[in-house]
Amino acid sequence: MDTPTFAGLLAVVPPVNLRIIELTAELTRPDGSLDLDAAAARQAEIEAACTQAQDYASTTGRLLEAMRWKLRPRR
Repeated sequence: MDTPTFAGLLAVVPPVNLRIIELTAELTRPDGSLDLDAAAARQAEIEAACTQAQDYASTTGRLLEAMRWKLRPRR
């Protein structure tokens, strides 16, 4: 994997289909509150979804920093 290049950084960014978004919709009651009992029953699934979201944030963050560094004004 060639992560020093933009193509390499893009290649390691996980898919955008984040499970945490679907889970949030599934666990939200009609009044907008979180169904804590349902969430507790799906704790392992929620933890896996959180890990996926954190991985996504981390890899996109590295890409963002690389872009900022590359685009910074030069003197």
